This record gives sequence, structure tokens and C-alpha cells, in this order.
Amino acid sequence: MARLFSLKPIALALSVGFSTAAAAQTADDLSLGSTCLLCDEEALRKEAAARVAAVINRSGGETLPADYTRITADKIIGQTRIGVKAEGEVIIERNDQVLNAQWVEYDQRRDTIKAGDTFVLHQDGTTVQGSRIEYNLTQQTGTADHARLEAEHEGRRLQSVSEQALMKGRGRYQLINTKFNTCHPGDASWYIRADSIEADQNSGIGVAKNASLVFGGVPVLYTPWADFPLNGNRKSGLLVPTVGAGSDGLELELPYYLNLAPNYDATVAPGLISGRGAYVDGEFRYLRPEYSGKMSGRWMPYDRRRDKRNRYQFQWSHQQQLTPSLTGRLDYNQVSDHDYYRDFYGRNDIARNVNLNRQAWLNYRDQVWGGSLSAYLTVQKYQTLKSEDGFKDEPYALLPRLSGRWQKNHDNLNFDVFGQFTRFSHKNKQAGNRAVLYPSVRWDIHNSWGYVRPKIGVHATYYNLDSFGELKERSVSRVLPTFSIDSGVNLERKASWLGKDYLQTLEPRLFYNYIPTKPQNDLPNFDSSENSFNYQQLFRENLYSGNDRINSANSISTAVQTRILNPETGLEYFRAGIGQKFYFKNDNVLEDGSIGYYNRNRSDWVAFANGQVTNSVRVDLNVHYNQNQEQLDSYVAGIRYQPEDGKVLSLRYKYGRNEKIYLQEDRRYFYDKLSQIDMGAQWPLNKNLYAVGRFNYALNVKKPLEMLAGLEYKSGCGCWSASVVAQRYVTGLNSRKNAVFFNLQLKDLSNIGNNPFEQLRLAIPGYRKTNEVVKK
Repeated sequence: MARLFSLKPIALALSVGFSTAAAAQTADDLSLGSTCLLCDEEALRKEAAARVAAVINRSGGETLPADYTRITADKIIGQTRIGVKAEGEVIIERNDQVLNAQWVEYDQRRDTIKAGDTFVLHQDGTTVQGSRIEYNLTQQTGTADHARLEAEHEGRRLQSVSEQALMKGRGRYQLINTKFNTCHPGDASWYIRADSIEADQNSGIGVAKNASLVFGGVPVLYTPWADFPLNGNRKSGLLVPTVGAGSDGLELELPYYLNLAPNYDATVAPGLISGRGAYVDGEFRYLRPEYSGKMSGRWMPYDRRRDKRNRYQFQWSHQQQLTPSLTGRLDYNQVSDHDYYRDFYGRNDIARNVNLNRQAWLNYRDQVWGGSLSAYLTVQKYQTLKSEDGFKDEPYALLPRLSGRWQKNHDNLNFDVFGQFTRFSHKNKQAGNRAVLYPSVRWDIHNSWGYVRPKIGVHATYYNLDSFGELKERSVSRVLPTFSIDSGVNLERKASWLGKDYLQTLEPRLFYNYIPTKPQNDLPNFDSSENSFNYQQLFRENLYSGNDRINSANSISTAVQTRILNPETGLEYFRAGIGQKFYFKNDNVLEDGSIGYYNRNRSDWVAFANGQVTNSVRVDLNVHYNQNQEQLDSYVAGIRYQPEDGKVLSLRYKYGRNEKIYLQEDRRYFYDKLSQIDMGAQWPLNKNLYAVGRFNYALNVKKPLEMLAGLEYKSGCGCWSASVVAQRYVTGLNSRKNAVFFNLQLKDLSNIGNNPFEQLRLAIPGYRKTNEVVKK
């Protein structure tokens, strides 16, 4: 094995600085005396740059061949092929290893070195510093005393100080009586203290024995044994416990993660809610090139508060690519009882999960006869949960539904054929079959500044209804032609606002719609309901969703909108519009299928405005004005001030003159006035501390719907963040709940507590995670 020796009569200034730094950092302190609670980020960046420059200090000689060793020093004595001693700013280089020390004894026969009084060893992205080292250059094994280790692997950083470091080969270490963390240099605001830690960067696994988490100088957690990933990859083992509090008392959960295979994993989490009882959570995830999915659930053997046994929740989601053209999916949701979401979830989840979906479907897409064919087959049934007062309105089950659409473009013509067959099933309502066929053709005549799009079609519907109670089995059909013309103009001009240039558009639009009047009260209503009246509704052929009700129409919608765009990129900043519909006849098909009559020749006004007014201010406005009664039917107005990420104030107001409130005992909805104000905020109190809050208040009933307040803290070096958030919200007409979220996030290690991110994201428009906010 070749060796090269060279004298260095003049010590390099960089080497002097490097040795001084090495001597200082052998101290048994991660932070060099600073806990980084008020760290100087600029000073840390300079310090890190100096370390990198020092570590790569070499002799300045030519690049060495593989497995050659070069020693450069002020003084070298000894015998070739046996051993040498070098003194004075010694540099030893071999492959990707560089050692700097005050003195070195080199045994050439065994290819080992002894070095002191201070040393710095750099190898494969890892730096080891200390007072003394014995090291084998070939095997990369040895022992270092009073060692400081710094390593980076796949973007994750590890630093430690140890009484002794045992190097066991490339990327393998054992640290004795050690402290380590994953922070920036100089940051010891938290660390793991352990009797020993074994780290293997090749497998990406670290194992700690008799370990404690020390935060702000105070031990907060202890474990006799723990393993953890070094590179962010998945690893079986205990996860950090989740702790929370609320109306049901203290909540504690201890999850265990199982890395079953590269494409399978599971989590099992036993837990306790002090006011209710013990439970166990579970989740299983799987991933293959052709399919993927997740199953999760919770089981509580006995709930003391409800005096119920075996309360549970189960969810399964699966998606699969069967062929290049055929995909499938399965969604299944089940809970043990009607009160489950009210007892264990928040206000938004309660509202979203009245009808729990159970559905399996297939999607098919291909090219057929020169056009695109899409087909959809599904079976769907719900678990419908009762309201707090014991009422529910269960939708029809689809057993099954088969839909298909074929489309083809030819010059300016677009041919569209839609077909659907559905079997509607219900235990408390009349069931039956429905077949729909809706062919149409549309002409698209357009140029750069405008368009005219006439469309004609025929909507044919056939029903075969079962007998139910006094209703006899029967068949009935409906055929309605449809005709519409959609037209518009796009005008543009250059504009400026607050010293900036923009492109403004003016887009008037006319939409004529004709559908003959046909009573439909002899038809069932399986899935139709009237859509909300808004700007987009002005340009829809059918005012109803579904296919059971088709409104009569002989009307023209007039509207105009304007947009503010970036003249270079086309990015839209702001959009506003207003429109109204004019009726040429006053008859109309109601939701029950009977014919009603308009008492005026034009509709209400609808208007909207949303987007950025300035770089910091955004507005959102939607208005429905009842022209007949000369009053507002509904409107939503909001303004948001957000000068930068992490700094946002929002104010929203929602008004409805006659809104659907809740389901009554006679299965009819109760309608009433709705008037709500909603305020949200995320604002820095200083450089690292943020306040968050929300206040949602119902003015018409003089009762708060949701109150939320909390604090979030981000350490100066970004190595940890913490948040505590308290929430109070209504769960029904006469019930409410409290919750407290506490979360401590340790950089590249774990989360401790119950993360309130989802609650804050929904409560505060524009909210950003505090530890992701980047200050300019």
C-alpha cells in the first residue's frame, strides 16, 4: 500500500483556525454554551460555513490515487514501512478521509493511527472531533475520546457530544454517555441524553439505551430502549405519545408503528379517555403498482359516559388499476351508533358525516368510433346517522348505477350521448328503476374576441316503479327536447392600479334556454333537488340536480364579468360579475313536479366579487338580491388582510333570509333566518411567538358557534416549535364540547401531543404552519 510523506515548513492559516475550533468543540456541550432559545441565525450560518471550510482543509498536494495515504506536517520522523510520528498541524489524507491533529503516530504495518491532543476527522459527510483518537484507516474503525460528531445524510442532520465514540466501519458508530439532537450547529434547546446510542447510516437506524428527552434543560420523557430512523425512512417501534384534554377529560394515546414491508405498514395505538374509558386505534396501509389502500378503525369496549359497549368506527379505502382503461375503487365507512361523531369528533366532522358512504365503482375510459367513451358502474348505500333529536333522512341506495358518455368533435360540432340506468332501493320509500338517454349536439362558432354556441338535445327518461304501500307497480316515461344558445364577448384593455400595470377584461354574456313545460308530479323524485341560485346557475340548462326534475324554461340570462390579470403571465388577481335572468313565460316546474308560476318576468340579481385588491388584501363577496321583495335573500362577505405568511386577519359575515336549519320530526326541514359573523387571526407577537384565534357567532340566536384561541412558538433556529390551542364548539342544538390541543414538534424527530393544524387550517383562512413561515 503506497504512502506519501511531505514536510510543511509553514503552517497554513486555515489549519491554525481549524485546530482552534476543534479544541473549543471538544467541550461536552452541544451548543457551545448557547441553548439557542434566542439564537443568532446569521452567526450560526457563518459558523457552519467556517466549519465546512475547515473540515476540507487538505495539504494542497495533487489528488491521490485510490488507497494512497499522504501525511503532511511540520515535522515527520520514523522508519518507512514501519511507522512514523508527525507533529505540528498534521494532515492525513486517504480516499475520502481527512484527519487534522496536533500530533499523529502512524503504524504503517497495521495502517492505524493515534492522534491528539485535539483532532478533527472528516469522512463520508461525517465530522468527528475530540481530544484523542485511535483509528484504522483501512477498516474505518477506532475509538475517540470526548468526541463531538456531526453528520448529514439525505438532508437530515445529527450532532452529538459523547464521553467516547466507537467507530465500527463506514457509517456505523456507537456513542457512550452521549447527548444528541437533529438541530443546527450551536442549538441545544432540546436533546436526547442516553447511556449509549448505536447509529448505522447504512441501515438508517439508531438505537438508544436508557434515554431521556431533555427540553429546555428539563427531562420530560424517559425510555429504557428506543430505536429511531436516521434518514427519515420508516422504522418499526414506539411513536411519541399523544396527549390531549377536553370535555371528556384527559386523553392519552401510545402508538406503535410496524414497518411490515417496503409497501405495507401498520400502526396500533392503545389509548385512554379518562371520562369514557380505554380504546385501541389501528391503521393498515398497503401500496402496489396496480393497487393501494388503507384500513383504519377504533374500538372502545365500554364507554362510561354513554353506558354503551363496543363502540367502534371502521373505514376502508381501496383503489386499483385493473387495465390501462379500467380503474376501480372501494369506500366503506361504519360506526357503531348514531352518536359516535358527536361524541368523538369536532363540529366540521359532525356536519360532514351525516351519511357515511359505502360505495364500490369501476371507471372505464377509451377511444371508440373516433370519439372518447367514459363509463361508470357503481353500487352505493349509506349509513345515515340520526340527528341529536333522533331524526334522519336516508338517501336512496344505488344498486346499481351504470352511466356512459360518448363524445366526438367534428369541425365546429360536438356530439354528446349520455345514458344511465339506475336501480333505486329504499326500505321506507317507493323503489324502482330509471333509464335516461340524452343525446345532444352543439355548434361552437368562435374567434379571438367572442363565441356563439347553439345546442339542441332530447332528454328521455323511463321509469319502472315497484309497488309500495298503497302505490301500485307501474311504468311511466318523459321526453323533453332542450335548446340553448350560449354567447359571449371578450374585451381587453390595459389598466394600472397603485403603480402597477394590469390587463382588464370585460366579458358580457347572453344565455338563451328553452325547455317546454311538462308536469312531472306523476314521476318519483329519487335524486333531484334545486340548486342554489348563484352566478353560475344563470347558465345552466336545468335548475335541478339529478334527472328526476327538469324545469320548464323560456328565458334569457344577461350577465357581465370583469377580470384583472397579470399582463405577462395571465395570472388572475381579481374577478367580479353581476347577472339576471328574464322570463318569456311565467310557468315553472316545482320540486314536487307540479307547475308553479312566477309572479314577475325576471329573476333575482346575483353578483360576486373575489380576489386580491392589493398584495395584502383579499375580498370575497357573493350576493343574492330578491328583486320582487326588494331585499337581500342571502349574501356572504369576507375580507382578509395578509401582508406576509404567518400574519393574517380575516372577517367574514354570512346572511340567509330563509335557510335550511335542521330536519324536523315530520321529515321536513325547518327554515329560519341565518346571520353569522366569523373572525379569524394568526399574528406574530414577536419574532418567534404567534397568537391564533377564531370567533364564530350566530347573531340571530345570540350564541357563539365556535371559539378558538391559542399560542404558537417557533424556536429561533427552527429546531422545535410548540403550540397550545383551546377550542369550544357546538355539536347540536343544545350541546357543546371543549378541546385543548398541545403539540411539541422536534425537527426531524417527532411530534409530541395532539397537532391542531387541521382545526387551525379550517378556522383561519390563510393560516400557515408557524414552523414553515419564512421571514424575509
